[in-house]
Parts: sequence; structure tokens; C-alpha cells
Amino acid sequence: MKGIRVLLADDEPVILRGLKKLISWENLGLSIVGEASDGLELKQQIEEHSPDLIISDISMPGYTGIDIIRELHEAGRSVKVIFISAYQEFTYARQALQYGALDYLVKPVNKNQLEQVVSKAVSLIRQETEGERNKEKLNHYEQRNHRLTIEELLDKLTDGNKGTADTLQDMGIIALSRYVSICIVETDESSGQPSRWEERERKLIDFALSNIIKETVEQRENSYMFRKGERFCILLQHEHAEEPERLAEDLHGKINNFLKLKVSIGVGNTVDGMDEADNSYRNALKALHCKYFAGLNRVLSYRKNPFENESLIITPLHEIQSTLSIALKSQNKEQITYESSRLLQMIRIMADGNRNQAVSTVYNAILQLEQELMQFGVEAGPSVQDTSPMLQRMASLTTFQEVEEEFRLILGKMSEQISSRMGNKELKLLSQVKAYIDEHYPENITLESIAGMMFMNSYYFSSFFKKHTGQNFKNYVTEVRMNHALRLLLQSDMMVYEIADSVGYNNARHFSDMFKKKYGKLPQEYKQSFKSQSSDG
Repeated sequence: MKGIRVLLADDEPVILRGLKKLISWENLGLSIVGEASDGLELKQQIEEHSPDLIISDISMPGYTGIDIIRELHEAGRSVKVIFISAYQEFTYARQALQYGALDYLVKPVNKNQLEQVVSKAVSLIRQETEGERNKEKLNHYEQRNHRLTIEELLDKLTDGNKGTADTLQDMGIIALSRYVSICIVETDESSGQPSRWEERERKLIDFALSNIIKETVEQRENSYMFRKGERFCILLQHEHAEEPERLAEDLHGKINNFLKLKVSIGVGNTVDGMDEADNSYRNALKALHCKYFAGLNRVLSYRKNPFENESLIITPLHEIQSTLSIALKSQNKEQITYESSRLLQMIRIMADGNRNQAVSTVYNAILQLEQELMQFGVEAGPSVQDTSPMLQRMASLTTFQEVEEEFRLILGKMSEQISSRMGNKELKLLSQVKAYIDEHYPENITLESIAGMMFMNSYYFSSFFKKHTGQNFKNYVTEVRMNHALRLLLQSDMMVYEIADSVGYNNARHFSDMFKKKYGKLPQEYKQSFKSQSSDG
């Protein structure tokens, strides 16, 4: 038999020289027909020399070893490949690469190991006759074309092309199963944040991830893996409703254990037939989108949306914010904790999976609280002075849990500022007055009634209040009422007369006049103007 042709490839010349001298190639019946120092050169030499065996570094410039073996595999070329690399951290890569490679050696290469794996390659190559090679090549083309056809049809099917179900039926792909479900696998790095991986690392991870999914799916009958963009999708035909989630949990565990990779898996709802697979796909996407709220690196089932039942306990946000503001001013720590948790929970529910809406609502809640505290006599902290970076920082956070932590941190700083402001006896007394006004503003509050409550005469109380707030008492009460009125106007569907009554005005016309004096427009005009600005933005 003619000598076995070998190509060596590594971007380090010292490694190439070492490989040539490490073993006796001629004694094993091999001849080195070429050397390459990068992926492009290796690709050219493959075309020029048609080698039987390639020994290559897996991570060279130009084309990586993964790129080369993919092209060889897709072209159906019967070439044995041995990889050499320092990439020890991808513990599953060795197993994954055996999908197309003979073995995987870690630098520095040991003489006995190299001799052993080369001898194995020689034995395998000599066992293959030319007829067997041609038969293998033909089978590969048929299988590849069949697989690609199925993947293309499944891609179209999940886009809503119902006609592809008939084609899949003709190909014998559709099974007589009770249910059909779609699962979607997405690396957590690929959703929103810049990747920390270099291109060659990303390709290696993608290749290993593809193989572990394929291996898991192929253990089941009538199940298929296909790609949609950067995501991996799985079509399951099954008898029991819980099977997709069970498979997703098993796959998630394998990816975490073997690849040490964080991924989220969205599990769609079960549907009755292949022509409804697009519905399951859309619901798998919805489940996947919940990871911002539910947390990363987990299986997310559409049937277990954690927020879909909470709509039964919705409370208007302005009510919770008002109670939280009062708790802050009165320094009720337990109430602050309770109301802040309730506010964040309500924002989660109202966002309905919309990340931008959740962030902007938290941001607006912070601004409104700070505005009220400034009125209370507490100087604005860094957050209100630096609003744009605060919004950008919150929008860049990976999960809503991080946004919640940021909100609680800001809330803690507000509480500290109030506590510091309430350091002396007079200011503590003033804080009690303001907290009472904030809680009872819809009632008939008069200077005399509050003065009596504080055991002061009216004249002294009036001077005391203006000294510490810079406002007279009546104007302060009016401002508190107007702030609450503005919130109700913009955040509820209440009529003007209803808002007037809820903030302490029996006469709607008098309320409208006071509103215009404060904000420059009548309530309805202000609301219409606000809506126009929002739609333009």
C-alpha cells in the first residue's frame, strides 16, 4: 500500500519542529507531505496534497481547527484528524471533537501518546478500502442533505409556514405522538451584554454546545435539533406533557456540568400537531424572555410563568409610592421594607415581561420619591443630580433582581439622609407634622388643628413651620395636595372631580383653578399635553 500522507499544522515553529522529531514517521509508514503555520495555509495544503492524516493545533489564526474539520466533514472527505491544543478548560471538547476527530492531545505532547494515537490512525486508514471510502462519502452526502432539509423545514414551520408540515409528513418525520413541543436553548452571554469570548473560543463553545444538544436529542425517537440564528431549537414529539421540561432539565444539567456554561432553556407549551409547532415556539420565546425577571441559567417553562396569577392582586402604583413616602418620612423601617417589596413586585407584574418598562418605572419611582423628599427638606442625593447615568446604569444591569438591589440601595441612602436631617428635636417635630400632612391631606387640615396637635399656639406654630420649610403652612398643604393630584391625573383614569375630592377639594372648579396656578394649565389640558409629549418621544 502507498505511504500515508500527513500534514502538520501549528502557528508555533518550535512545535512543528518538535513534532517532526518526536517519533519515527517513516517506520510507521507515514510521510510528511506539508507543514502549515496558520489555518489558511493548512486549507491550501489540504487541497494541494489530499492528506490521509492531519495533526493540527485547534486554535490557529485564519481558520481554527474546528473550521477545518467542519469543512472536511461537510465535504465528506475521509481524512483522519488529531488535534493538539492547550485548551484544557473545555472538558467536554474532547468528547465533542470525537464527532469528527480521531483524538485530542494537550500540549506539551508526550512521545508515547503521539506514537499511540498515530498508530491508531494508521491502522484505521489501512482498514478502509477505496470502495468503503466512496460508500461512506455517498452516505454522508445523503444524510447531510436529508438533515439540512429537515432543519430548513423546521425553521420554516416555526416561522408559521403551515405547508411544511405536509412535506415533513411525506418525509416520514411526523410521528403518531400525542403532543408536539419546542424548546429553545440560549447562552446567557448572547442576550444583551458584550461577549467576553474571542471568536475562536466562541466557535469552540458553539461546536461543543451543538454536539451535547444533538447527543441528548438523538437519544430520543422523533426529536430533532435545528438552528434559528444564534439559538438552538429542539422539536419534541412525545406522549406525556411533562417530557419537554424533563428533557430540558437533563440537558441543562449536562451543559452546566460538562461545559461549565450558563444557558437558559425556554420550554414551549404542548400542542396537538406539527402544524401548531409555531405556537409552541412563540411561547418558548416568551418563557425565555422571562429570564430577565426570573434569573439566568435555568429552565423556564411557559406553563410556569411566575407572574401570570399575580394580576389578581394589582394595587395602583401611586398608592404604594405614597405609603412608601410616608414610611420614609416617619422612619418606619419595617414599613419601608414592606412597601418597597410591594412596589417592586407590582412593577414586575405590570411590566408583563417588558424589560424597558420595568426599568423606566423603577427610575420614575426614584425620581418621584426624591422630589417629595426635597419638598420635605432633604437635599437631593447623587442619584437625582445624576439622573441620566443612573438610568443608563439600571438599563445595563443583567437581571431585574439587580435593578431591585439598586433601588433598595438608593432607598437606604434616602433613609439615611432623612435620619440625619431629623437629628435635632425641632426637626423631628417638623417631620411628624409633614408625615401627618402626607397621610391626611384629603381631610380638612388647618393650621389651628395641627398647632393644637403639637401643643403650640397658632402664631408660634406658623413661625416655627416657616422657619424650617421656607413656606407658610397653607401653601405647603396646597403643594402636597397638588403633587398627589398630578400623580393621579397622569397615572389613573379618574375624572377631574374625582381627583379633586380625593385630594381634599369639595369644589372641582376651585381645584382646577389651584391646579392651573401651580402647573400653568387646567388638569385636562395638562394631561393632553403630557400625552402628546409622550407620543412624540
